[in-house]
Amino acid sequence: MDTNLNDKESMVARIQQLEHERDELHKDIEQLCMHQAGPGYLAAATRMHFQRTAGLVQETEKLKKQLVACTRDNLNLQEELSEAYRIKNQLAELHQAEAAKNMEAEKQLKFFQGCVAASFAERDNSIMEAEKAKEKEESMSHKFNEIQQRLEALNSDVLEKKRLNDALESDLSKQEERIETFKKVVNKFYEIRQYSLEGFEDTSWDDKCACLLHDSKEMWSYNDASTSKYISVLEEEVEALRNSLDKLQSKLRVGLEIENHLKKKVRELEMKQVLWNKMVITGIEELQHYQSQHRDQITSLLGEERSYLKSIIDTAEEKIKQFVVTREQNLEHCRVVKLQENEFGDLHAGNDADPALEFKRDDEKEGSSDIMADKEGNLSEALARALQEKVSALLLLSQEEERHLLERNVCMALQKKTEELQRNLLQVTNEKVKVLMELAELKLEYQQLQDQQ
Repeated sequence: MDTNLNDKESMVARIQQLEHERDELHKDIEQLCMHQAGPGYLAAATRMHFQRTAGLVQETEKLKKQLVACTRDNLNLQEELSEAYRIKNQLAELHQAEAAKNMEAEKQLKFFQGCVAASFAERDNSIMEAEKAKEKEESMSHKFNEIQQRLEALNSDVLEKKRLNDALESDLSKQEERIETFKKVVNKFYEIRQYSLEGFEDTSWDDKCACLLHDSKEMWSYNDASTSKYISVLEEEVEALRNSLDKLQSKLRVGLEIENHLKKKVRELEMKQVLWNKMVITGIEELQHYQSQHRDQITSLLGEERSYLKSIIDTAEEKIKQFVVTREQNLEHCRVVKLQENEFGDLHAGNDADPALEFKRDDEKEGSSDIMADKEGNLSEALARALQEKVSALLLLSQEEERHLLERNVCMALQKKTEELQRNLLQVTNEKVKVLMELAELKLEYQQLQDQQ
């Protein structure tokens, strides 16, 4: 009772702690979204916040329902335990009543009780070890599935990054083509300038651009305002293209770095997955070997106990038969003595006796022998029934103890599962927050690129 109450209080405290951590996470997410995003991102942040709160509320409700179910099961188990103790007390009273009659049989059964208890204890230990092995196998498979899900998520992120890099590379190629055309235009204007100045010098493209920009307006007027305006527009476009080219190159570098980082993570996760697979396979093989060994041991112990019980039953039957034979011999001896006394007493009337009396005496002898045989058979049957009742009582007690142990193990397993779920929930929330922040940053950068284009 105390342990169950302590478990319930710890689970309630843990739920309250999770709710408090949920509120703190909500506050941190709101602060991060307000710091990193502007007023235009407020609607998306509120939507994300509501989705997260709804998911966490559902998870807390599920945990509360599990807690209520555990308490209900605990109460049911306590009621069943009280009934089992009541049945145990009744069986103890019956056992005391039968012990006064069958002391000799009880002495023979003591050793059998010890052997049966040892065999049941060994069986319980083997069952517990098998359950632990199953729990380990389930936890390993759950971790393996989580790793596979993470790998799939990372692969999807890598594919998205590759698509973004391809789009950036296509934009970069287009911008480079435009820059080539602008270079041709600048070279053309520089050739015109040099032709007008009657001097041809082979300089770099940056020097050509600088010369054209530092020239006066009168030099390129030619009594036409449209050409000067066109040149100024071209110069502005060239500067804008340079800036966009620098930004695109920086974005491309960042994308390549992110892609390399994701590839490294994927490799590390693949190595971890291979190691986990090896560990799971080795653990399963060891558990199978351990289970087969214990199964063989249990079967051998059960065979030995069966043979021992058969030997005890055979010895008991032989003793009962010997007792019956000795009893019959004693009865026959007593009958012979009585018959001899009757013959000596009634010797003078022996010749005048009717042969019908002899038939009656024979019938009486046969009836008395049948009655004694029936009594002895009833005694043997009563002893056998008493032995069977004691064996059934011991089996019931062992089954009740086994059930109690199984229920305790189930409670412990449920507590461990809740703790693992809570740890996984915290880890998943942290990872989701990080991923959401990265997605928000990538969306902002993508919107800035679209606005610039």
